Amino acid sequence: MKKWFEQIQSAMTIQFKILGLVTALILFIVVVITGIYILFEYREDVADAEKMAYQTAKTLSYMPTVQESLQDQEAIPELRNIMDNLLRDTNASAVVMTEGERFFVTVGDEDMILKVFDHPPIEKALVFGSSYIDRVGKDDEVALVGVSPLLIDYGDYKKIDGAIMVIYDRTLIIQNVIRDSIPILIVSTLALIVGLIGSLLLARNIKKDTLGLEPKEIAFLYKERKTVFSSLKDGMIVTDGEGRVRMMNPAAKGLFHITSSVRGKPLMEAIGDLESPLLSDDFKGDEEFEIGDQTIIASRQHIRTEGRISGAIFTFRDKTDLRKMSASLSETRRVSEDLRAQTHEFKNKLYVIMGLIQLNKNEEAISFIRGETQSQENYARFVSSSIRDEKLQAIILGKLAKASEQHVSFEVDPGSSLASLPGHIDLNGLVTILGNLIDNAMEAVKHRENGEVVLFVSDLGTDILLEVSDNGTGISDNCYSRLFERGVSGKGPGRGYGLANVKKEVDLLGGEIEVQSSPEGTTFSVFLPKNR
Repeated sequence: MKKWFEQIQSAMTIQFKILGLVTALILFIVVVITGIYILFEYREDVADAEKMAYQTAKTLSYMPTVQESLQDQEAIPELRNIMDNLLRDTNASAVVMTEGERFFVTVGDEDMILKVFDHPPIEKALVFGSSYIDRVGKDDEVALVGVSPLLIDYGDYKKIDGAIMVIYDRTLIIQNVIRDSIPILIVSTLALIVGLIGSLLLARNIKKDTLGLEPKEIAFLYKERKTVFSSLKDGMIVTDGEGRVRMMNPAAKGLFHITSSVRGKPLMEAIGDLESPLLSDDFKGDEEFEIGDQTIIASRQHIRTEGRISGAIFTFRDKTDLRKMSASLSETRRVSEDLRAQTHEFKNKLYVIMGLIQLNKNEEAISFIRGETQSQENYARFVSSSIRDEKLQAIILGKLAKASEQHVSFEVDPGSSLASLPGHIDLNGLVTILGNLIDNAMEAVKHRENGEVVLFVSDLGTDILLEVSDNGTGISDNCYSRLFERGVSGKGPGRGYGLANVKKEVDLLGGEIEVQSSPEGTTFSVFLPKNR
């Protein structure tokens, strides 16, 4: 039953629901008000009828004509005329005069007279001389009877010889109340019709405002929008026409380090009063600004309602991630170049071996192969025995091939010693730091006759030491103070990003970097904590 009711409820449109609800409400109000009016009107008319019956009966009982008619039959016609006039004036149904308990004179509705004939309510009037109101009939609600005794003066004494009964029909009272309620019923019906028309127009207007969507569809769209809005990786903020925040997704809160609700706050106050014209008319979008060490790209899209701007949607992208990806790609390209250099070096040596074989210089070829093999094995054995981290071994062997290609002497200090690197120092970070430092050192000495680059590594103590030295000409005074700033380089435009990336990676790992430079050479020392 419950499931069936839910199916019917879900099948009803919002227009039908509004129309039905408003109609039922108006109908309820009309019925209640009309019923209350009829009830009070009925009670008032009954009270008036009781009062009129009581007063009329009492008035008749004191009239001389009424008293004389008990002793003189000739006074009865006049009595009847008086009773007829009273019926017309008071709207009573009947008037009865009794002699003792016997009906003596009756005027009015015979049916009402017969209803009180069997059990006339005159006992208290005859016995005690009381005037009162009584009800006669089924459930005591058929007729209202006003009773008053007839007290006859006999000179020496007075005697109750009968009673006067003025009878009101309750059915006539109800009919009068219904007749008097017809204008109220007409007004109520008109109110109901107006309410129906108004509810129909209201339902259509709401349907228009909701773009023809039902509440269930609106709820689904809201949940869908909320899910999509929350799942966006880019920060997104929605503002109203006055620039106050209406919605902010988790990505935006994380980007601006917001932990509490900012709904209703001005945008610039919510995100930290950035120096950016986000709300100005001149804002074109895709503008960069800095938040700490983050670079944010902001864009704006206006929300228009009926041709006017009613709000805006701001999106914020963290360019730092893009730079990290670019740096990773750059380091990957550098490793690829090192491998290419190694391949090129071995290819040249293979050509030499092939030439010796073609000249039937087999012994020289074998000797050359043994020499190169021995040299490579010795160096690889030294590197693998002193430096046991495979990531660092791969970088050193790759740089060795590159140094050979560029005719630069590249050596690992014999005093170097390193076990496996801790897990928080990954390959990308190591390539960024060591790769850039070695490449810069090679570039600094490649035009010198005896260019030399030395790498020293050590894990003694609480830090890991990576030290790269060269015998170049040193760093100029102009570049030394701004050495780690992005875009600062003495090698020309488009350079100056390597050391900036090194500094950022070292900071992320919680380390430090030191530089010593003189005209005889430069040494970069990187200290990385073993425990983060």
